[in-house]
Amino acid sequence: MLDNLDTLAEEIKAKEAEIKEMRKEYREQKTAGLRSAIEQRNEADKLVRDELKSLGYNYRSPYESLFRTGIA
Repeated sequence: MLDNLDTLAEEIKAKEAEIKEMRKEYREQKTAGLRSAIEQRNEADKLVRDELKSLGYNYRSPYESLFRTGIA
């Protein structure tokens, strides 16, 4: 009977590890679009900064100003 309980405990641990991995994969798939959008926004912001810098302007991101003023 003790062997049976040990076997069941090992199976439970294995299933818990499998569930943990599946949850991680689910979160990654769920937020993939958001991560991609953020990356694209950051790339666009960099292009705007570079363009404004080449035109002689000092560019600050609107997101930075929100955090500096304490609004966000």
